[in-house]
Amino acid sequence: MKYKSPTNYPNQVIIRETGHWYLTLWENQYYLGRASIEYKNLSKKHLSELNDDEILELFSLIKAYENALNKSFNTTNFNWTCLMNNQYKDINKNNPEPLHLHVWPRYKDSVEFNGEMFKDDVFGHHYDKHKEKIVDREFLTILGDRILSSWDM
Repeated sequence: MKYKSPTNYPNQVIIRETGHWYLTLWENQYYLGRASIEYKNLSKKHLSELNDDEILELFSLIKAYENALNKSFNTTNFNWTCLMNNQYKDINKNNPEPLHLHVWPRYKDSVEFNGEMFKDDVFGHHYDKHKEKIVDREFLTILGDRILSSWDM
């Protein structure tokens, strides 16, 4: 399938889009299925600002994504974060970030996918945001296809 990319991250791929949200696979796939869910515009800065429809859409997307990863890779756990710390740095004063959540899929056992081995060396502990396994856009396209083939429509 052909995927769009976020403007600022041309190597990442948007695998799902809803009325208010984008689901994007990141090029750092140390945690297989690492992604973010991003609000489509800059009008909201906090989860508490979301209306009921936006919240339901977000949680529907979270549920569908977790289910698809479970079916695709037998994911053990998911770490979700909504930090928004960069929003308050002086360097981003004129470049605000949209509201977004990060997902760090966690695996008790190693997973092999597309000729690559993925092992979560810190499973059972806080994810390590400094761990890296950078993949190319072609890999992300294959990963996106695999995840979407397990997506409950």
